[in-house]
This record gives sequence, C-alpha cells and structure tokens, in this order.
Amino acid sequence: MFLPSYLRLSTGASARLHLGGTLAVGQLIGRGAVALALLLLVRELPPGEFSTLALALALAAILGTVADAGFARLLVRDTARAEDASAWLVRELLRVRMLAVTATAFAAAVALSVIPNPFGLAFGALVVAYLALESMALGYENAAAGIERPWRFVLAQSISAAALLGGLAILILKDSMGLTPAMAVMCSASAMKVGGHVFAWRRRSSVLEQSGTRASVPSLFRRALPFLGLTLISTVYYKAGIIALYSLHGASETASYAAALRIVDAAALLTGVVFLAVSPTFSRMHRDQPQQVWSTWRRMMVVVLCVALPALVLAGFAAESLCAVLFGEVYRASASEDLRLMLPGVACMLMQAVSAAVVFMGDRQRDALVLGSLNLVVCLVAAISLSATLGSSGAALALTLAEFVSVASFALLIRHRYRPGHNAR
Repeated sequence: MFLPSYLRLSTGASARLHLGGTLAVGQLIGRGAVALALLLLVRELPPGEFSTLALALALAAILGTVADAGFARLLVRDTARAEDASAWLVRELLRVRMLAVTATAFAAAVALSVIPNPFGLAFGALVVAYLALESMALGYENAAAGIERPWRFVLAQSISAAALLGGLAILILKDSMGLTPAMAVMCSASAMKVGGHVFAWRRRSSVLEQSGTRASVPSLFRRALPFLGLTLISTVYYKAGIIALYSLHGASETASYAAALRIVDAAALLTGVVFLAVSPTFSRMHRDQPQQVWSTWRRMMVVVLCVALPALVLAGFAAESLCAVLFGEVYRASASEDLRLMLPGVACMLMQAVSAAVVFMGDRQRDALVLGSLNLVVCLVAAISLSATLGSSGAALALTLAEFVSVASFALLIRHRYRPGHNAR
C-alpha cells in the first residue's frame, strides 16, 4: 500500500496500478526466463556462434516491432479505457495486427532466402518462426492490460518459461547444444506461450459482451502508426550496437559487447515490467485526471532512481567478478569494461520506462515522434562512428549516449505538456 499512497493515486488509478503489477509479474517471469536462457547460451556456445545468435535476436526484435505495427501500445492504452467493451476492442485490434505480423514474417523469410546472411537455412527458418510467434504473443500480453483478471496470461508465460529453461537444460545434459537446437527450443516455448494466451483470451472474452462496430483496417493502422514510430525508434537504437559491431568488426569483436548486453537485458526486462505496470494507470489518468500526470510522473521517477542507483553502483564495482561468474573467465576483462560503460545508460533506460508510459498512453504523439527521430539519428551516428573507432567500447558508449539523450528529451516534453503553468493538455 506504500507505493499508491506515496504516488497519491485515486482509488481507480491505484486499482490500475495493482492490475499493471499483476501483468508485470508475467513479464518478469517470461522475459526473465529469456534472459536466463541467454546467460546459459553465452557459456555454452562458442563466442562466434553466440554473436550470430545475438545478431539474429537483434534483427528479430527490430522486425518484431515492424510486425507489431504499433498495435501493442495501442492495445494497452485503449483497452485500459474501454472497460466492458474491451473484449470487442481487443478482437478488432488483434485481427488487424495479425495482417502486419503475417506480412512481416513473409517478407523476412523472402529476404533471408535471397540476401547473403550468416544464418543457415534451418536456423533462418527458425528465426522467422520465432519472430512470428513472439509478435503474436506480444499482442495478447498487452491486451491483458485492459482486463480485470489477467492471471491466465501470467500462467501462460510461466509455462513457456519452464519449457524454455527445461529444453535448454536437456540440450546441455545431452551435450547437444548448438545454434539450431537452441533456437528450436526458443520457438517451441514461444508456441506454447501463444497457445496459452489464445486459450486465456477466448475464456475471458466468452463471458463479456461482444458488441461494437467493426472499424476499417486503414483507420486502425492510422491510429497505431504513431506507436509504431516510437517503438521502432527505441528498438533500433537499443539494437544498433550489435548490428554495427557485427558489420564492422565481425563476430569476435561483437562477443564481449553481446555478453555485457545480457546484463543490460536484465534492466530492459525491468523497463518492460515498469512500463506495463504503470501504463494502465497513466492511460486512465490521461482520460480522467490529466492534472495529476505531472506530479505522479515525478514521484515515479524518484522511486525508480532510489531503487536503481544503488544496484547499478554495486554492479559497477563488481563488474569483473559478475561477468566471470555469468559468462566465464574468457569474458572477465572485455565484457566488464563494456558493462561499466553501459551502466549510466541503464539508469537512463529505467527512468525512460516511466516517461515512455506517460507519452505512449497520451493522445498526442507527434512531438514525441520528432524527438524520437532525432534521438535515433544521434544513436545511429554514435553507434557507427564510435564502433568503427573504439570497437565494442565505442558501441557501449553509444548506447549510454543514446539513452541519456532520450530520457532528457522526453523529460523536457513531459515538463512542457503537463507541468502546471506550462502548455498542458
């Protein structure tokens, strides 16, 4: 009860925060399992093979954002406001979203078959399948923000997490670990998650009123387009370092950066949890109590900093030991150096999760798109130039620079829009 009291939330907003917290548990379980799986793979795969896997997952993340077409964020915002009509709204949004998922997966399959790439046929096919399955799961996970009993979705994520870690453990015990088997296990776990989400939503929607007028496909895509732009920008600049390093220096130089990024992934996991936890609250707040956005945002930023900073300082002091324990002695020096350069960016990343929830859940994204585009330019220029001259250390510096520019620009935008006495809604 302390957090809602400190944030001074109304009863309705507090209820949405508790709902978001429930969904955040599912995100923590699901994404945490992926983070643990990648830690296992760092240790089990040769550095060159792990770099190839990291490149595949980076490309899948970017293409997954395209496949989502912005609908995941639109689902969080609109279903949190729709109340009794949420079942109909989710069905409409997911129906149209599936068109984008199908088109993107097909385009990725064609591209991998005609463009030279470091993936073999079987591994490339599994990457495309993983892209499609994770894109489908993301839609249902964000749709759950608009319902009142999301535990079935959390259960689906838990089953998938157990299948992922259990499958990798079997490969390790049988000494059968490799790129293709590992990706096959990841795809199988994602398929189980999608199946669980579909079952959970059908059970939930069957008890709700199915009514409403079917919206046109172009109108739904227009509504989702700003969210696509914002999400794509953030995804590209987070993954730009791996792509730049792999292209400029090859797999060996990428390995230490990709390993250190696994710890940053843990912070990215927390950002996803924070975003999903607070987004329903801000969605309702934009509709019902916009005057509270500024004060609530500031208090949430204080909470995030008080929790994050001590942990990050400790991680900086223990970076070498942490990398040796997690990744093996081969990464002790190289990965720890990259990690220390990334840690200031991790602090910014966690703060940005709260700011992104405010901006994404509002009704105006044009200014944020402009800022995000400028941030992306800064990130790409920094990633390419610093990676070319400094290698993996340069990519780590570029990540921190991009995160700092992003959190600062979004904070200024929120101050301009919502601070009393400024140009609020």
